Amino acid sequence: MKRISLLLFFIRCFLFSLSATNYFVATNGSDSNSGTIDKPFATLGKAQSKVMAGDTVYIRQGTYRVTEAEIMEHYTAGSTTWSRVFKMSKSGTGPDKRICYSGYKNERPVFDLSAVKPENERVIVFYVSGSYLHFRNIEVVGTQVTIVGHTQSECFRNEGGSDNIYEHLSMHDGMAIGFYIVTGKNNLVLNCDAYNNYDPVSDGGKGGNVDGFGGHLTSPQYTGNVFRGCRAWYNSDDGFDLINCQAVFTIDNCWSFLNGYTKEGVKAGDGTGFKSGGYGMSDSPKAPSVIPMHIVQYCLAYMNKNKGFYANHHLGGIAWYNNTGYQNPSNFCMLNRKTASEAVDVPGYGHIIMNNLSHTPRSSGKHIIDVNQAECEIANNSFLPVDMAVTDDDFVTLDASQLTLPRKSDGSLPYVEFLRLKTNSKLYNAGMGCFLTGGGEDTSYGWLEDAAILVEGNVAKIVGHGAEAFVYFYINGKAVSFSDRQVDLSAYKGEIDLKATTDNGGVTKLKVIR
Repeated sequence: MKRISLLLFFIRCFLFSLSATNYFVATNGSDSNSGTIDKPFATLGKAQSKVMAGDTVYIRQGTYRVTEAEIMEHYTAGSTTWSRVFKMSKSGTGPDKRICYSGYKNERPVFDLSAVKPENERVIVFYVSGSYLHFRNIEVVGTQVTIVGHTQSECFRNEGGSDNIYEHLSMHDGMAIGFYIVTGKNNLVLNCDAYNNYDPVSDGGKGGNVDGFGGHLTSPQYTGNVFRGCRAWYNSDDGFDLINCQAVFTIDNCWSFLNGYTKEGVKAGDGTGFKSGGYGMSDSPKAPSVIPMHIVQYCLAYMNKNKGFYANHHLGGIAWYNNTGYQNPSNFCMLNRKTASEAVDVPGYGHIIMNNLSHTPRSSGKHIIDVNQAECEIANNSFLPVDMAVTDDDFVTLDASQLTLPRKSDGSLPYVEFLRLKTNSKLYNAGMGCFLTGGGEDTSYGWLEDAAILVEGNVAKIVGHGAEAFVYFYINGKAVSFSDRQVDLSAYKGEIDLKATTDNGGVTKLKVIR
């Protein structure tokens, strides 16, 4: 039986190798070629027309100066038209049969969009509606804006695609948002950079709507999306933006710095490091019935024009774990909107604020602002519940130039000593800040020194050290079933009080609005 199983395994591998095809694109290629390494295509559009599930398109080193003739689709909805330069609509069929678009070996091809200026059209360089795709080792530069009114262009837009991987991409020196997602599940944006992006054309050149990374999911069903190991700097608006995001989004092990400025240092758009939620302040916000608790963990915000970590009038709590803020006007701002029907700002409620580190906000003393401590879970931060008096001498170095060092050969963030705690610092073993083992891994809460209630989607659960001791759970004062330390919240709306207790009197509480 074992021999038969091995034989079947090798037959499957052999058949898969026969069905998968490698195509090549090169600056000296021709679309009349066969697409082999010796006879490559000239354009990505030609390769896209050929691929099937399991295939790989290798893009050779060089600069591809894209022309308007290569635009694959002009799409109009209402009064807006989009130029979808590369429409990536084909799909793989599973994790082991993706369609991959990659620089060849260690090569990093550059797509230059400087000449793509369709009049009165929004430019999307890679429009991705396919699923099980993998984009790797590609740079996009020079993306244009041609509309003088309110608009935006995008280097990568995920709309409809699920289970995609965007890895080691760079979107820079253009007028567009680096990465933008509106629909799709389980997409991973891994080890990508967005920098030096500024729109001088639209809205009087204010530089708004040019974020590094935008997660703006239009439905609660679009779960499982993650920004991980990404950097955003010198984007004229925000580094990372989750406004109007209706599904839980995770930002993990990312750096955001010097946003809200042009690369020449001129002030531009909003300039928030991590704008981590919210639905605006209109009378009728487009908010879901269940407000997602986004997760921002192991992240660094430095010298942004505006706030470092910002709840942005969110209608509920956000989970903030092991983040580091330095020299933002305020490093942490928990400002919430009161309710969906009341456009009133209130101190933040429902947040989980644990193991965060703050040093020298530009506005003296503003390590954290706009927070209702009684309605948040707060533990083991350098600023709350007690001020631990962080000093420059707690850190190995404050040389921020290290943040733009080249990435490691595998695409991961460079090792830096910037804002790393000295071994003799009083904070060294306190478990605070972003530079700890665990960033970039599957989320684990065992490092939390105290158990806490965490809400993810429709589920409330107890996480952290000692979580197993909590055996009773209450919603609005009423005991409910508590299986595997989890509770289903799908039947609850509005403001709800959550409480868990132990047999010996231990209590943890959380207030949320759904």
